[in-house]
Amino acid sequence: MDMESPIAAIGFSDIEKKYNLEKIVSGILDKPTKQVASRKANQDIIAEYLKEFGKDMYVMVRIVVRADQKDTKLEIEQCEPYLSSHYTVKVEDLSVECIDDEYNYYAICEEAETGMQFIFWLQNVVEYTEAVEMMQTFNEVQIAALAMEGTVVLPIEKDEEDEAVEKEEREKIKVMLQKAREGDEDARAKLEEEEKELDDQLKERMFEEDFLSIMSGYFVPTTLVDATYAILGEITDIQNRKNTQTGEESYLFTLDVNDMPLEVLINKANLVGYPSIGMRFMGTCWLQGTIVTSN
Repeated sequence: MDMESPIAAIGFSDIEKKYNLEKIVSGILDKPTKQVASRKANQDIIAEYLKEFGKDMYVMVRIVVRADQKDTKLEIEQCEPYLSSHYTVKVEDLSVECIDDEYNYYAICEEAETGMQFIFWLQNVVEYTEAVEMMQTFNEVQIAALAMEGTVVLPIEKDEEDEAVEKEEREKIKVMLQKAREGDEDARAKLEEEEKELDDQLKERMFEEDFLSIMSGYFVPTTLVDATYAILGEITDIQNRKNTQTGEESYLFTLDVNDMPLEVLINKANLVGYPSIGMRFMGTCWLQGTIVTSN
C-alpha cells in the first residue's frame, strides 16, 4: 500500500488527482466554519480559517497579510488537515519553534506522567502567540494524530499477574521521574539504569521472539523535524467519521500508547485489518495539536 498524505485521514484521499485543492481553499476562505485573526508586534496580520468536513475534522488555511508590502495581499502560509482532540495532556519543558517559515510552528514537550517526549505541529498559532504576548505560562496540550497508513495487530497475551507487575513498574517509574524533575540525582541515576536494563532485556528477547509480541506499544519519531511518528498502541475506543463533501469514511481510534491516551484518525481505505477494542493499531502518523491557553 502506498503511503497517503495526512489529508487522506479526513476523507480527501489522493487529493492531487481527485479533488481541486484550489477550490477547497477558496471555499474555506469564502465560508469558513470558524476563523481567528491577530495583528502581530511587527504589524503583520495572521489569520486561521477552518472549515468543518465532518465531526472533529477540518481543513485549516493559515494566511498572512504582511505589513512591509505596499499592496495588501493575502499570502497562504499553510493549508493542512486538522483533527480536533478531546484529551488534555499535562506536559513539562514545553517549547515552541518556527520551522521552514515564520508562521509554521512546532511544539516540543515531555508528557508529565510518563516522561515521553514528542513534537507536534501547532494548530492554534494565533491563540498561542496572543497568549505569549500576555505572558501566560503553558503546561497542557491537546494532541491528535492523522494516520497515513495503518494495520490492526493482535494484542499481547497477558495474565492478571503480568498486568499487576507492569502496573507496579509504571507507577515506580512515574515516582522516580517526578523526583528526578525535582533535582533528585539518585532518582535520575536509577531511571537511567532502568532504561539501560530494559534496553538490554529487549535486545536479548528479540533474538528469540517476534518484535510485536515484546513491545505492547511504542511512539517513535521517523523524522527529526516534521512530527511524523511510528505508533503502536492498544485500541480503547472506536468511532466512525464521514467526510461531508467526499463521502469517504474514517475511523477515529483512541489508543493507549504506553499509558498516554492518543486519538488517531485514519481513512478506512488506508487501514489493513478489521479493528476492535483490545486489538492494537500500528501505523505512521502526523502529530498535531493545540497548546491550552487560559483565553
